[in-house]
Amino acid sequence: METYRLSSKLADKDNEYLIQTVNDTNLGTVTTSIYINGVLTETINNLHPSDIGANEVLSLVKMTHEEKKNEIENLLQSFRKVIASGDSKMAYYLGTAFFYKGFYREAKALFTSATTLDPSHHQGYNYLGMAELARGNIDRAIVAGRKAVEQKPGFADYRNNLGEALLADDEVDEAINEFKKAIEINLYYCDAYLNLGLAWILKAVKNPDRESWPGHLARITDYLYKASLIYANFKGQAFDEGIKALNQYELSRALNIFKRIRETKKENYRREFSGFYMKFALLTDWVSEEVLNERIAYLKGELEKNPGYVDLHADLARCYLEQSRLAWQKGVEEYRKTNEINPALSKIKLALEEAENLYEDINLALIKIAEKG
Repeated sequence: METYRLSSKLADKDNEYLIQTVNDTNLGTVTTSIYINGVLTETINNLHPSDIGANEVLSLVKMTHEEKKNEIENLLQSFRKVIASGDSKMAYYLGTAFFYKGFYREAKALFTSATTLDPSHHQGYNYLGMAELARGNIDRAIVAGRKAVEQKPGFADYRNNLGEALLADDEVDEAINEFKKAIEINLYYCDAYLNLGLAWILKAVKNPDRESWPGHLARITDYLYKASLIYANFKGQAFDEGIKALNQYELSRALNIFKRIRETKKENYRREFSGFYMKFALLTDWVSEEVLNERIAYLKGELEKNPGYVDLHADLARCYLEQSRLAWQKGVEEYRKTNEINPALSKIKLALEEAENLYEDINLALIKIAEKG
């Protein structure tokens, strides 16, 4: 069977988005990769039945590619609309979608908008700090991280994230203090334990002292093993190599190894939750009835050609549920208008209350569905 490749480029201000889709005949997959200015930010693998023909595979490649291209176009369109809307909550929600897709420039702009519009938006400051750090803007990451911690000093994540920014700025002692506070708040915080180990390794690199090293080694390995006990995926060949480097006093090598372990976990988490946080993009007004109807018609056509493609069925199910949500929303809006015209109609008022309550349940159900993928 042939290998089919599709490639598209989208330009938005200073960024170039490259979408590439290809099928793998041996694995039975269609893979789409997203690059921003040449850097890979997302890879999506979709399995297809092994017994389908070349025409069906080509159709899946085209469909998958066009779907991802439309998604990015819609996201960029949503970005512009939300920035112009002046809605801090929407800016924060969409910012998380961009952040977990690795679109850090847009995420930074959205979190900046959220915190400018609402200076008490501590979640926005926390994510702004992470986005700035991901972009290499360490000083700005520290400023945003401090604002998040000032507003919510009891949030372990905020302490840990600020600590990472401080550590990146070689402010080792202050970083250690933040990681310790994060652990005081959450005794089972694996990331903070790993970061404490990293901080003490960096401290030893900056101030080498062979005589006191055995004591430092015991402290560092204790932190690292606690992290691995809480999060078993830390363990592996790289972890063992890092411990070996520590025992051999190869501090710079150990530091680099454990940094890679930390960044690998963060990147895996980002990729794993990218789809989950995309639910926030659905809150923007580009998800219209027209868009959903077009998507449903397209998916039904593809399923006629590929009835065994599970992802298509799941996508179609989600579209039908979104369609019903929009219809229910219209019903609620009409009840509200009716109640505004004549507030004396008690039955309408009761119907409106019931409809609004059920509409909230529908939204919560869709969020839970998105969480489960």
